[in-house]
Amino acid sequence: MSDDPNIPFPSGEPPDAALIARISTQLAARSKPIRPLPSNVILWIISLAVFAAISFIVASLVGFKAIAVLSGEEMALYYGAVLLFAGLFARAVIERMIPGEKRLLRSSILWIAALSALGMVIAGLFSDHSTESFVSQGIPCLRLGVISALISGLLGWRLLQRGYLVSPRETTVLFGFFAGLVGVAVLALHCPIRNSLHCLVWHLGAMVLAGLVGLILGKFLESYGYAD
Repeated sequence: MSDDPNIPFPSGEPPDAALIARISTQLAARSKPIRPLPSNVILWIISLAVFAAISFIVASLVGFKAIAVLSGEEMALYYGAVLLFAGLFARAVIERMIPGEKRLLRSSILWIAALSALGMVIAGLFSDHSTESFVSQGIPCLRLGVISALISGLLGWRLLQRGYLVSPRETTVLFGFFAGLVGVAVLALHCPIRNSLHCLVWHLGAMVLAGLVGLILGKFLESYGYAD
């Protein structure tokens, strides 16, 4: 191939005007107006508002039984940790909805830190480690946590679709853990069992299951070329 810029390229027949018009009409019929996303701050506020609303509505339906057995200091530490990671997960998901957005934390660091920190808070607050009625008391809590996470995930998925998931698997894993954290919040408001093993396995278990569902969903989206 010659590098001489003066050699003209061969010219073909001009495109058919009717064909161009037909293509333009088809593209115009399929195109939809782009609705810009709200600012990151607004998205963050909406995400936390949905998180809080679902947590309190579900907990109010089953009863705020945990509040009666927690002191003010315990509530501040327990609920404060849940709210802290709710804010971090919301920010992380929003960052991954927008291509090129600066990312504060790696996804793996965030969910590992959340599970570890919440686990340490639970272990520090509740000294009971007995396993009496462990499964019979735990299954209802796991079921409630998973249902709460499912409700949160279904409502939040609509908002998540407004963005563009450059890394579907990473984003949906974070989204799954965020939805699962709603389950943890509901159980922190409802469950009066002050047993660290119960809370570690059955309460945080709902969060882990939601994260696994997010991983499966992300693999499904990537296998169908979502980000292509």
